[in-house]
Amino acid sequence: MNIPCSSRLISVLMTRAGIGGLPGPARIKRLKGVATADDLVNRKFHRLALNELWVTDITEHPTREGKIYCAAVLDACSRKIIGWAIDSKQDSTLVVNALDMAIRARQPGTGGIVHADHGVQFTSWVFT
Repeated sequence: MNIPCSSRLISVLMTRAGIGGLPGPARIKRLKGVATADDLVNRKFHRLALNELWVTDITEHPTREGKIYCAAVLDACSRKIIGWAIDSKQDSTLVVNALDMAIRARQPGTGGIVHADHGVQFTSWVFT
């Protein structure tokens, strides 16, 4: 609305209304001495064609025998899991197995992006 006012006034009004602002920009924690790719997605995950963008992450699941880890690869266009792996260890082999399953299932061409966090499993020599 382009009404000039102080940030203090905004803070008071938001407190009275019971609302809060969005969190600030995410701080990226880079691993020292490890080369990692920049964010090629810029939080824009919508894709119009298959195999343009794959998103991957690891989840931890407690069981009676101990923890297991599941790495999944999701195609951003179809929103389907195209590769996965489960293991009792959270290491680069888990990620590579999930990615290998996705590659064998889809046989993608060049130019696709695999988007992952900067965890150690995704920055290992085996994964790259």
